[in-house]
Parts: sequence; C-alpha cells; structure tokens
Amino acid sequence: MSRNVELKQSLKSLKPNVRRVTANKIPEYNTKNIQGYDAYKLDKWLRLLSILNTSKVEPQFYRSASQTLTELQTLINECGKENAYLTAQCIVYSRCVGEGLRTINQVAAVLLAPHLAGRDFAKRFYSLWDKKAKKGGTIYRADDMSNIVEIFSSINKVPLTNAMRRGFRNALERLDAHSLLKYKNDIFNIIRLTHPNPNNGVKVYANEGSISVLSAIRNGLNLSADTWETSNSEAGQLVATAVKEGKIDKQQASTILSDAKADNWKGLLKEGKLGILAALRNIRSIVSVAKNDTEVIAILCNLISNGELIRKGKIFPYQIDIAYELVKDELGDTMTGRQIAKALLTGYESAIPNLSELLTGRTAVFIDVSASMWGYGGYIYNTYNQKKANTSAGDKACLIAATIAKATNADLYQFGGTARKAIWDINSNVFALSEGLKANLGSTNLASAFRLAEQLKEKYDRIIILSDNECNRGSNKEAYKSYVGNIGNPYIYSVDLAAYGTAPIAGDRVRYYFGYGYQMFEDISSAEFKPDLEKVKKIVI
Repeated sequence: MSRNVELKQSLKSLKPNVRRVTANKIPEYNTKNIQGYDAYKLDKWLRLLSILNTSKVEPQFYRSASQTLTELQTLINECGKENAYLTAQCIVYSRCVGEGLRTINQVAAVLLAPHLAGRDFAKRFYSLWDKKAKKGGTIYRADDMSNIVEIFSSINKVPLTNAMRRGFRNALERLDAHSLLKYKNDIFNIIRLTHPNPNNGVKVYANEGSISVLSAIRNGLNLSADTWETSNSEAGQLVATAVKEGKIDKQQASTILSDAKADNWKGLLKEGKLGILAALRNIRSIVSVAKNDTEVIAILCNLISNGELIRKGKIFPYQIDIAYELVKDELGDTMTGRQIAKALLTGYESAIPNLSELLTGRTAVFIDVSASMWGYGGYIYNTYNQKKANTSAGDKACLIAATIAKATNADLYQFGGTARKAIWDINSNVFALSEGLKANLGSTNLASAFRLAEQLKEKYDRIIILSDNECNRGSNKEAYKSYVGNIGNPYIYSVDLAAYGTAPIAGDRVRYYFGYGYQMFEDISSAEFKPDLEKVKKIVI
C-alpha cells in the first residue's frame, strides 16, 4: 500500500524557496593592518583598551616594545584631551578589574599626568583601589606607587606631581600592615616624598606597645612581614653564618638549608600566609624541598585548586599553565607530580565560569596558529617542542580554545595559510588538549576558517576567534559574508591577543575583546552587545 501519495503530489508541485540569511551591516574595509592588508580600524578608545589589557611592554612579532609605548603615548594624549576622566577610567579598569597588567598601566598612569592638572579627581586616580567596594584609583598593589614614581622621574625633572603626592599619601594611610611591610623597600622613598600622617595609618603591636607601621618603615625599625622572602632569606643568612664559623661544612649546609626552607614553606602554608600567586610562582622551589612531605603537598594542593582565591588574586590561565609545566619538569610522572598536576587542573577549570550553562547552543572556536602567533619576546615555537622562555600568543590561543572546548563541546578550527577542523578527545585534560592544538600553519588566512565551516555546512550560534589579527591572506569580509548568507548569522567574538590596532572583520554581530581573562568569559556569556567602554564608564574613581 502506497503511503502519503497526496502529500507527495502536493509537495512536488511546490517550487523551491531558497532563503538566504542577510549579512546585516557588514561594512567596507577602512584601513590596512601592519602588513598592509585590508582590515577594520578600531576607534581610539578600543585601541587604548586593547593595549592596556594585552601588552606587556615586550617585543612582539610585528611590533617592538618601543613602538608599543609610542602608540600608547599617542592614544593617551588623544583620549586625555578629549576626556581625561574616561581615560583615567580605562587605566583603572584595566589595572584593577580587567586583565590586571602592571607595567603598561603604570606607564599609562604617568603619561596621563599632564592631562590631570587641576582636575579634582586626579588625587583619587593616584590612590588605592578598594577591592571590596570595587572603586577607587589605579594603585592595586603597594609597589605600583614606586614603579609609577620611577617611570615618571625618568622622563621628568621632578619625582612626582602634586596629584600623585596627595593620592599616594592617601593610599599609604589606608594600606594594611602586611602590604606595607611586604613592600617596605619599595615604598620607603614614597613615604619620604609624600609625608603621610603615621597616626592615620595602621598600627601593630611590638615590644609590648603599639607602633605605626609607617613610622617603623620610615625610621628603619626591624619590623618585617611574615613572607616567604623574609623567612628563606633569614634561613640562608643563618646557615651561611654557621658555615663561616666552622660549625658545619658546605654539604651539611645544603641539607640543613633545604630542610629549613621546607619548614618555612610548611609553616606559611599551614598558617595561610602564602598567597596563591606566590605559591604558583615558587611552586618549583616548594616541591623541590618538600616533595616528600605529604602534609605540605596536601596543603599546597588545596591552595592552588581554590577557584575563589584564583579569581580574587587575578591569576591568569597562563600562570597556572606555567606552574603546571614546572611541576612536570621537576617531578615528572610521579605520585606527587600527578597529585599537584590534578590540583592545578582543578584550580584552572574551577576559576572559569560554568560555560556549559552560560554558552548554550553550538560554539566554534577559530584558532590562529600562523607563524606570528608563536613569536613573543624573541622566542619562536617550533614543531620540535623546544622549551620556550615566554608565553606566546599561540600558547594563549590554544589554552583558551581548550578551555572553551572542554566546557561547551565546541568545534575547533585551526587556521594559518589554510584551515582544518581539529580532532580532539573530550576526555583529555585542558592542558593536554592545549598542547595538542599547537601547530605552525604559516601565513594568516582567517577567511579559510569561514570557508571550511561553510563547506562543511556547520551552523553555529557563536564563533570565537583567537588571533593576533594580522591577517595577510584571503578576503575575510567576503568569506564572513558568504558564511552568513549561506549558513547562518552567529555572534562573533574576536579576541585580540596582540593589540596591533586593527580587526579582521566587523559587523553588527561582531564584538571585540582584548586579552583572555575571566572578565572576557563572563562578558561573552551575557551576549549583550554593548561597547566594552560601557563597563569602563561604570568605574567610580
């Protein structure tokens, strides 16, 4: 018996209705990138934010450190003349809320100084950021002040401005005892220059009485913060003295000092006095002297797997990745090595918002693995897995891609001169997956990724592009427009990992991000297409 005869005849009489999605508001190119290829120019405010949130004042593949600083100076002058307060907000946001880069934002704070003369908010700009209230100035850490003074005095005849003096004085009077003592060598000169009121500052008990920490530092009293630096330095001095006095030989000294440092790490960890950043930066030293102490390793693992502390401490993904590499080098495939590696993985993944709930639907990540992505600070990644001294833009891109893939089951596309769809194992941990994505595909052809997705007829709700944006092959606009017209119109999140000043595509569904911190993940998840500048404008100085 023939079924659906009438339905078949009715459908046969219909003409095909081909519906193409309109690529709304895809503008024409309006500039060239550094290499001279078509691109979209970012407005000065987004360019400023991109540099403040991605640049480490180090050589890049297409730009030297001095060229970065020259562009920063130009942008600060342009933006400062137009709106000094908004420029200050950009710096405070970038240092205290965004990616938290230090040197580039300290330089920016100095360059803005001429535009702040006579402004009532100037002293607040150079004062302390209130981490609880989430408002205030650009001083996130006590040593920000000394670095700003060093930069300012190197290009001016005076050490600081009146606004800096008043702002730093206020910051010193508000800092806690631990911060003051930890950075006492850095802020000694700041105290001398600003003359804070000791009675307004914090006090501690010493010799059966209270003493102003500011007075103690100014007068050179022996009052120290209980930190790993002071503990291990004191241990080294004591052992060296014992050797000099002939009480122990050098071989004994090595063993004794190792045991003393292990006890110091253990004490600081047990008492909660070792910060998570210090733990990550010193993880090789800790495990080298305490790898057989199960209690120390357990406490260390609890610390470095604490997602809340990682977020509060503005720990970058690459910092955990570096710690992971150091642990592998130091301990290899041992029981302790696996234990710490698992803790680092937990810390990394727990610090990222639950992207599987926030980024619903289908996600694709386009990963730039062209040659320029592996050039950073003079170190180039190659296929022989040679060790790298610095983290490259490619390292960042692969780590972000692995994170998003693990969280959302995203499709991954690697592109260089050509594009390919990556095959990856959902059971791999994020670090192993990141390593597996690394490659060198030559030139930069973003268009090839869009064309491949179109060829495969893959329709996505969003596409995240991780690149240095120096595209030199293909026609990005035409490829993007073709994908939108023939397949679908996804949200596009273009993550700039180098801040060279241009973007490869533009449109009403394209949004730009600079750097790759947690703020980016949280913001992407909201899918609210407002300029990044809107968040900056909410900063209260």
